[in-house]
Amino acid sequence: MRRLGCAFFAMLALAACGGSEPATGSGGAPGTGGGSGSPSGGSAGDGGTAGSAGSMAGSGATGTGGGGSGTAGSGAGGTDAGSGGEGGSSGAAGLAGSAGSAGSAGSAGRPPATCSENPIRTAPPAGKEMFRTDPIDTRFPFSTHWMGVFSDSTAAEATRYISMTSTADLDHDGDLDFATGQRHDVGGGMVWWEYCGPDHWVRHAVGTGHTTAAGGNAADVDGDGWVDLLAGNSWYENPGPPSGTWTRHTIGPTSIGAEELIVGDVTSSERPDVLYVWNSLNPQFWTAGSDPTAMWTRTELTTDTSKREQQGGAIADIDGDERNDIVVGHEWWYRNVNADGLTWEAVPLLPSNGFDNAPLTHVGDIDGDGDTDIVMCTHFGSTAGTSRVAWVENQNGEGTSWMLHPVAMNKSFTHAIVAADFDNDDDLDIFLGQNVGEQWIFENTDGNGTFTEHRIAMDSRGHEARVGDVDCDGDLDIMGKPWGQQNEGGEQQNPPRDHVYLRNMVVDEGGTPSFDRGPYELLPATSLRSCP
Repeated sequence: MRRLGCAFFAMLALAACGGSEPATGSGGAPGTGGGSGSPSGGSAGDGGTAGSAGSMAGSGATGTGGGGSGTAGSGAGGTDAGSGGEGGSSGAAGLAGSAGSAGSAGSAGRPPATCSENPIRTAPPAGKEMFRTDPIDTRFPFSTHWMGVFSDSTAAEATRYISMTSTADLDHDGDLDFATGQRHDVGGGMVWWEYCGPDHWVRHAVGTGHTTAAGGNAADVDGDGWVDLLAGNSWYENPGPPSGTWTRHTIGPTSIGAEELIVGDVTSSERPDVLYVWNSLNPQFWTAGSDPTAMWTRTELTTDTSKREQQGGAIADIDGDERNDIVVGHEWWYRNVNADGLTWEAVPLLPSNGFDNAPLTHVGDIDGDGDTDIVMCTHFGSTAGTSRVAWVENQNGEGTSWMLHPVAMNKSFTHAIVAADFDNDDDLDIFLGQNVGEQWIFENTDGNGTFTEHRIAMDSRGHEARVGDVDCDGDLDIMGKPWGQQNEGGEQQNPPRDHVYLRNMVVDEGGTPSFDRGPYELLPATSLRSCP
């Protein structure tokens, strides 16, 4: 599989948190301090002991010299663990004392000063225990953690029609946060979720006033290094840091409040382009000018209203010419003729009966042959057991010959699909998100598009779920929530409308960390955060 760099955004450097305190003693040579820890545990210094995962700081070891002893300083835990202290010094002069022991690395976790709430929870609050479960699959071991609810109100409307999901490092603390928003006709607010630990996420208000059916995303719109949030016809400016007031700016008229917003680069410009997909709009994208607070510029891919779709957008190089093209639904993709986003050619993908209408889509090199394939799943499905999953092979690498490969049938209320390497074996698996209930990953067993089904969670939330390495430990995690409509998506029995975090434990259980991700595995805003 190709391992290419992310397309057009600059990577943000991260600073590790932590500190050390020197030892006391006199005489001979000091021991070597412990090394910096990783998010999953501190790495050992010379002779030091590796720190364990957690939120507490790790203590340095005590070194004993010939006649005197000294205690190593403790290293503060952090997104990266703090360094261990120096070892103890040797005894008095005349008797050559041995060097003190190395200080151990601080344990992983987050220093309380960088989280807006303290103490940091290590378990869900009372009444939410159902959302804290251990892994149920050995190949894809995900633990389940409660994030929170969109609103504390008990009114049904307060947690209805929740979407506009994205994940990015919104507060520049080195981990990934999450954002969700509500459809405008039932309140229309937007919030972001600060990650403090697997069992502790803090909800923060962003703003209100946008118009959208469900579409949202994230991008550094104004180029100031802070990721902003998109919601239909509006974008919210990150005050940087995001504890301040987010200012809402208009992208376009209220009529562009789309079902789906996809961020990418199709104009070869310094500004992100945003694809709008909705059955009330011709497929189109919007691009900010030199002043992103002014009205953006619209470009339609086609004027043919029969090519409108409710969802199914993706941005990727489909024909192998190193220019990003656009996928909309299962019938058409659009060739970026001159790489400037001005001229588009509609190219057939599958016949109208080749797959379900308005599927969810994602792109990636599924069969490892160096070109871009497409994965897709049913948009909800009319009843339980009517959803399906497939991947579409780009047979000639030019996007003019396609073959559908079924992956699974008889799934229920699906509303998220992501092609990414979840087991760190250098090929793309498929995550399938169910609105409420079971969540699935299909393992790419041979790297060529042969899949085996794995259930990774019994009762989670997967509507418009997002994927990213939240804790920077080298494997991909999943964040999701429900749509919040009793008559849709399997919510007839009113299951709890909570946001849920699925933490990937592949590295914790001995897997090799992977930080080199393919060009389409992560959202562009997610890729702005680089792990150490």
